[in-house]
Amino acid sequence: MSPATPEPSTLEPSPANPRPKPPIVVGITGASGSILGFRLIEELLKLGQRVQLVITEKSYQVIFEETGLKMGGQNKALRVLDHLNLPESMVDLLDVFENNRLDAAPSSGTHMTQGMVVIPCSMGTLGRIANGITDTLVARAADVTLKEHRKLVVVPRESPFNQIHLRNLSMLAQCGAVILPPMLTFYLPDFGSIDGQINYTIGKVLDQFGLGHDLYTRWGQHIPPAGASSAPGQP
Repeated sequence: MSPATPEPSTLEPSPANPRPKPPIVVGITGASGSILGFRLIEELLKLGQRVQLVITEKSYQVIFEETGLKMGGQNKALRVLDHLNLPESMVDLLDVFENNRLDAAPSSGTHMTQGMVVIPCSMGTLGRIANGITDTLVARAADVTLKEHRKLVVVPRESPFNQIHLRNLSMLAQCGAVILPPMLTFYLPDFGSIDGQINYTIGKVLDQFGLGHDLYTRWGQHIPPAGASSAPGQP
Protein backbone atom coordinates (compact mmCIF):
# COMPACT_ATOMS: atom_id res chain seq x y z
CA MET A 1 0.00 0.00 0.00
CA SER A 2 1.43 3.39 -0.99
CA PRO A 3 1.80 6.06 1.72
CA ALA A 4 -1.04 8.51 2.15
CA THR A 5 -0.80 11.64 0.06
CA PRO A 6 -0.74 14.87 2.12
CA GLU A 7 -3.60 17.29 1.79
CA PRO A 8 -2.93 19.78 -1.04
CA SER A 9 -2.80 22.72 1.38
CA THR A 10 0.11 21.17 3.29
CA LEU A 11 2.31 20.50 0.25
CA GLU A 12 5.30 22.74 -0.42
CA PRO A 13 4.70 25.06 -3.40
CA SER A 14 6.13 23.64 -6.63
CA PRO A 15 5.43 23.84 -10.37
CA ALA A 16 3.22 20.78 -9.98
CA ASN A 17 1.54 22.24 -6.89
CA PRO A 18 1.36 26.05 -7.13
CA ARG A 19 -0.94 26.35 -4.10
CA PRO A 20 0.82 28.55 -1.50
CA LYS A 21 1.13 27.43 2.08
CA PRO A 22 -1.68 28.75 4.29
CA PRO A 23 -1.01 31.99 6.16
CA ILE A 24 -0.23 32.43 9.83
CA VAL A 25 -2.52 34.90 11.61
CA VAL A 26 -0.77 37.37 13.92
CA GLY A 27 -2.72 39.44 16.44
CA ILE A 28 -1.09 42.49 18.04
CA THR A 29 -3.03 43.79 21.04
CA GLY A 30 -2.75 46.73 23.42
CA ALA A 31 -0.22 45.23 25.83
CA SER A 32 3.31 46.55 25.99
CA GLY A 33 5.63 44.60 23.73
CA SER A 34 4.40 45.47 20.24
CA ILE A 35 8.00 45.13 19.08
CA LEU A 36 7.60 41.39 19.61
CA GLY A 37 4.71 41.26 17.17
CA PHE A 38 6.55 43.24 14.50
CA ARG A 39 9.73 41.21 14.90
CA LEU A 40 7.71 38.02 14.42
CA ILE A 41 6.13 39.44 11.27
CA GLU A 42 9.59 40.43 10.00
CA GLU A 43 10.97 36.92 10.44
CA LEU A 44 7.89 35.27 8.93
CA LEU A 45 8.02 37.48 5.84
CA LYS A 46 11.75 36.88 5.41
CA LEU A 47 10.95 33.15 5.37
CA GLY A 48 8.43 33.75 2.60
CA GLN A 49 5.55 32.97 4.97
CA ARG A 50 2.22 34.66 4.30
CA VAL A 51 0.94 36.69 7.28
CA GLN A 52 -2.53 37.95 8.10
CA LEU A 53 -2.14 40.70 10.69
CA VAL A 54 -4.90 41.93 12.97
CA ILE A 55 -4.19 45.01 15.07
CA THR A 56 -6.52 46.01 17.88
CA GLU A 57 -7.60 49.63 18.22
CA LYS A 58 -6.09 49.94 21.69
CA SER A 59 -2.69 48.84 20.41
CA TYR A 60 -2.26 51.85 18.08
CA GLN A 61 -1.11 54.20 20.84
CA VAL A 62 1.15 51.55 22.36
CA ILE A 63 2.69 50.86 18.96
CA PHE A 64 3.38 54.55 18.44
CA GLU A 65 4.89 55.01 21.93
CA GLU A 66 7.14 51.95 21.58
CA THR A 67 8.14 52.08 17.91
CA GLY A 68 7.19 55.51 16.53
CA LEU A 69 5.01 53.81 13.92
CA LYS A 70 1.67 55.49 13.16
CA MET A 71 -0.79 52.83 11.97
CA GLY A 72 -3.67 55.11 10.99
CA GLY A 73 -4.81 55.68 7.41
CA GLN A 74 -4.59 53.45 4.37
CA ASN A 75 -1.88 51.08 3.07
CA LYS A 76 -1.15 49.62 6.50
CA ALA A 77 0.74 46.72 4.92
CA LEU A 78 3.11 49.15 3.21
CA ARG A 79 3.53 51.06 6.48
CA VAL A 80 4.56 47.84 8.24
CA LEU A 81 6.99 46.88 5.47
CA ASP A 82 8.54 50.36 5.53
CA HIS A 83 8.86 50.22 9.32
CA LEU A 84 10.57 46.84 9.10
CA ASN A 85 12.78 48.02 6.22
CA LEU A 86 11.50 45.24 4.00
CA PRO A 87 10.92 45.54 0.24
CA GLU A 88 7.50 46.54 -1.06
CA SER A 89 7.58 43.38 -3.17
CA MET A 90 6.60 41.52 0.00
CA VAL A 91 3.25 43.29 0.16
CA ASP A 92 1.56 40.26 -1.43
CA LEU A 93 2.65 38.22 1.61
CA LEU A 94 1.05 40.58 4.15
CA ASP A 95 -2.61 41.36 4.73
CA VAL A 96 -3.67 43.76 7.49
CA PHE A 97 -7.19 43.65 8.97
CA GLU A 98 -8.93 46.00 11.36
CA ASN A 99 -10.07 44.40 14.60
CA ASN A 100 -13.73 45.22 13.90
CA ARG A 101 -13.74 43.33 10.60
CA LEU A 102 -15.66 40.27 11.74
CA ASP A 103 -16.35 39.51 8.09
CA ALA A 104 -12.63 39.11 7.34
CA ALA A 105 -11.24 35.75 6.23
CA PRO A 106 -9.60 34.74 9.57
CA SER A 107 -13.04 34.79 11.25
CA SER A 108 -14.12 31.64 9.41
CA GLY A 109 -13.03 28.07 9.96
CA THR A 110 -13.32 27.42 6.23
CA HIS A 111 -10.41 29.83 5.73
CA MET A 112 -7.29 27.68 5.96
CA THR A 113 -4.43 28.88 8.13
CA GLN A 114 -1.45 27.27 9.81
CA GLY A 115 -2.57 28.77 13.09
CA MET A 116 -2.38 32.01 15.00
CA VAL A 117 -0.07 33.92 17.34
CA VAL A 118 -1.39 36.62 19.69
CA ILE A 119 1.76 38.63 20.44
CA PRO A 120 1.70 40.51 22.72
CA CYS A 121 -1.54 39.36 24.31
CA SER A 122 -3.20 41.81 26.69
CA MET A 123 -5.18 40.48 29.63
CA GLY A 124 -8.37 41.90 28.13
CA THR A 125 -7.85 39.93 24.92
CA LEU A 126 -6.81 36.90 26.95
CA GLY A 127 -10.10 37.06 28.88
CA ARG A 128 -12.13 37.31 25.69
CA ILE A 129 -10.44 34.31 24.08
CA ALA A 130 -10.54 32.15 27.23
CA ASN A 131 -14.24 32.82 27.76
CA GLY A 132 -15.39 32.57 24.15
CA ILE A 133 -16.29 36.25 23.76
CA THR A 134 -15.78 36.70 20.02
CA ASP A 135 -16.77 40.33 19.51
CA THR A 136 -13.45 41.28 17.89
CA LEU A 137 -11.52 39.79 14.99
CA VAL A 138 -8.55 38.84 17.19
CA ALA A 139 -10.80 36.95 19.61
CA ARG A 140 -12.87 35.38 16.83
CA ALA A 141 -9.79 34.28 14.87
CA ALA A 142 -8.32 32.73 18.02
CA ASP A 143 -11.62 30.99 18.74
CA VAL A 144 -11.66 29.60 15.19
CA THR A 145 -8.06 28.44 15.58
CA LEU A 146 -9.01 26.46 18.68
CA LYS A 147 -12.18 24.95 17.27
CA GLU A 148 -10.38 23.83 14.12
CA HIS A 149 -7.60 22.29 16.25
CA ARG A 150 -4.91 24.46 14.74
CA LYS A 151 -1.91 25.88 16.55
CA LEU A 152 -2.70 28.83 18.82
CA VAL A 153 0.26 30.51 20.50
CA VAL A 154 -0.45 33.14 23.15
CA VAL A 155 2.36 35.46 24.28
CA PRO A 156 0.95 37.13 27.42
CA ARG A 157 2.40 40.44 28.61
CA GLU A 158 1.58 41.25 32.21
CA SER A 159 3.43 41.12 35.50
CA PRO A 160 2.56 39.97 38.04
CA PHE A 161 -0.38 37.75 37.11
CA ASN A 162 -3.43 37.74 39.33
CA GLN A 163 -5.68 34.73 39.82
CA ILE A 164 -8.01 35.81 37.01
CA HIS A 165 -5.09 35.95 34.57
CA LEU A 166 -3.80 32.58 35.73
CA ARG A 167 -7.24 31.00 35.45
CA ASN A 168 -7.66 32.28 31.91
CA LEU A 169 -4.18 31.10 30.91
CA SER A 170 -4.84 27.69 32.43
CA MET A 171 -8.18 27.45 30.63
CA LEU A 172 -6.55 28.17 27.27
CA ALA A 173 -3.76 25.67 27.94
CA GLN A 174 -6.37 23.01 28.68
CA CYS A 175 -8.02 23.84 25.35
CA GLY A 176 -4.76 23.19 23.51
CA ALA A 177 -3.23 26.66 23.25
CA VAL A 178 0.50 27.13 23.75
CA ILE A 179 1.24 29.70 26.46
CA LEU A 180 4.60 31.27 25.62
CA PRO A 181 5.41 34.26 27.84
CA PRO A 182 8.47 36.37 26.87
CA MET A 183 10.68 35.05 29.67
CA LEU A 184 14.17 36.38 30.36
CA THR A 185 16.84 33.81 29.47
CA PHE A 186 20.53 33.89 30.39
CA TYR A 187 22.29 30.57 29.77
CA LEU A 188 23.93 31.49 26.43
CA PRO A 189 25.86 34.61 25.38
CA ASP A 190 23.24 35.24 22.67
CA PHE A 191 20.83 36.44 25.34
CA GLY A 192 23.02 39.22 26.75
CA SER A 193 21.13 42.07 25.10
CA ILE A 194 17.55 43.26 24.57
CA ASP A 195 17.76 42.11 20.95
CA GLY A 196 18.98 38.72 22.15
CA GLN A 197 16.04 38.38 24.52
CA ILE A 198 13.60 39.38 21.75
CA ASN A 199 15.20 36.91 19.35
CA TYR A 200 14.78 34.15 21.91
CA THR A 201 11.04 34.73 22.22
CA ILE A 202 10.55 35.04 18.45
CA GLY A 203 12.61 31.92 17.86
CA LYS A 204 10.51 29.96 20.33
CA VAL A 205 7.36 31.05 18.48
CA LEU A 206 8.83 30.00 15.12
CA ASP A 207 9.73 26.62 16.63
CA GLN A 208 6.06 26.02 17.39
CA PHE A 209 5.31 26.15 13.66
CA GLY A 210 8.33 24.10 12.63
CA LEU A 211 9.96 27.07 10.92
CA GLY A 212 13.75 27.04 10.81
CA HIS A 213 15.73 30.06 11.99
CA ASP A 214 19.14 31.12 13.27
CA LEU A 215 18.01 33.73 15.78
CA TYR A 216 20.09 32.20 18.55
CA THR A 217 22.48 29.37 19.30
CA ARG A 218 20.60 26.27 20.37
CA TRP A 219 21.62 24.34 23.44
CA GLY A 220 24.14 21.67 22.40
CA GLN A 221 25.49 23.74 19.53
CA HIS A 222 27.98 25.48 21.77
CA ILE A 223 30.85 24.34 23.98
CA PRO A 224 29.98 25.10 27.62
CA PRO A 225 32.78 26.49 29.78
CA ALA A 226 34.59 24.14 32.13
CA GLY A 227 32.57 23.44 35.25
CA ALA A 228 29.31 24.65 33.72
CA SER A 229 26.07 22.81 34.36
CA SER A 230 25.22 20.05 31.90
CA ALA A 231 21.76 21.40 31.16
CA PRO A 232 19.96 24.73 31.43
CA GLY A 233 18.39 25.32 34.79
CA GLN A 234 20.56 22.86 36.73
CA PRO A 235 22.38 24.17 39.79
